[in-house]
Amino acid sequence: MPALAFATNFLWVMVIGLLGPSLPAMVADLGITYAQAGFFFTLLSFGSLIGTSLGAIGSDYLSRKLLYGACVLVLSAGLFVLGLMPSYLLVALVIFLLSLTGSPIGAIGQSIMLGMFPGKREKYLSYMTFFGAIGNLVAPVVVSLNFTASLSWRWPFIETSMLAFIVFIALFATPIPSAAPVHRPEKLSTIIRNRGVLSSAALIFFSVGADLGFSYWLAEYFKSELHASLRMSSSVVGVYLVGIIMGRILVPVFLKRISARANLIMGLGIALASIIPFILVPSVPLKIALCALYGFGIGPVFPLLVARGSREFPSQSGAVTGVLYGCMSLGGMTFPLLVGALAGSAGIARSYFFCAAVACGLLVAVIAGRGQRLQST
Repeated sequence: MPALAFATNFLWVMVIGLLGPSLPAMVADLGITYAQAGFFFTLLSFGSLIGTSLGAIGSDYLSRKLLYGACVLVLSAGLFVLGLMPSYLLVALVIFLLSLTGSPIGAIGQSIMLGMFPGKREKYLSYMTFFGAIGNLVAPVVVSLNFTASLSWRWPFIETSMLAFIVFIALFATPIPSAAPVHRPEKLSTIIRNRGVLSSAALIFFSVGADLGFSYWLAEYFKSELHASLRMSSSVVGVYLVGIIMGRILVPVFLKRISARANLIMGLGIALASIIPFILVPSVPLKIALCALYGFGIGPVFPLLVARGSREFPSQSGAVTGVLYGCMSLGGMTFPLLVGALAGSAGIARSYFFCAAVACGLLVAVIAGRGQRLQST
């Protein structure tokens, strides 16, 4: 089962990662403006905000196998249909619908996995987000290979649709336990008001938001303000993702030696200590190295915070996952736009000081937080 959860998270994050590299070709093919193209990201995040929350909560009460399989199958169909849509409005509609119905696959897989292996939540959540980062890294490679073969932007989505169908077949060949009956299930309002869930959700909102606000504008920063080549600018995001991947895969190793709270403090400390010189140093090669270091520091923060929040209600992991993933999507909707607005008036480099301030605030919050609660993760 963990392998299936890892695969579905890889798949959904790969779907998200396809849109950015495909955007220039979509603009040319559909004859749309940058503002219209940017609306695709808003629709993707908005659909994910609703879909992940409802899907994860539903996994506590509905047939998990049926819900899981339906979401993967609809995602497969939606990706295939997206590759056939001829106009901007139809493409936008399909992006929203496939995000609404396909985004829950990662959250549902996580909910099932946490219910089956509650004692390994930090380890498995780190691996799960590790595979998500791999999916994000693979997506631009797939797009690039299709463009190299002189194929349109539509083919990567169609090909990923086939991959989703393979995952659908694997899902029905995998035994998935039903949700354990909860003797006295807590109301969603009670879960949201829980101090551990609420604080984890708030930290996730800011940490994921700052992460995406930094990474979404990274290539444009190197291209427009550092005058790097297009190839170098596009590769910087890959370097950053390699840092994310390394940070997450090493979490289980670090947890054998230091506590989850110490891991959080160390990761945020590395992120803060690298983003400030990243902004200030003039050397492009040094900035690239600092990108990887920042990714290494910020990478473990999300899985550790999810593990912390989900521990509060182990018998209702789906509901907690829905709340935490909803805050993740909300951060993804808010921060890239906010950083972009700041960049429009002050430049991207100065807007990154906002990300640094968020990292500093997160570090202070974790250090000043209730040690016993953080230590329990």
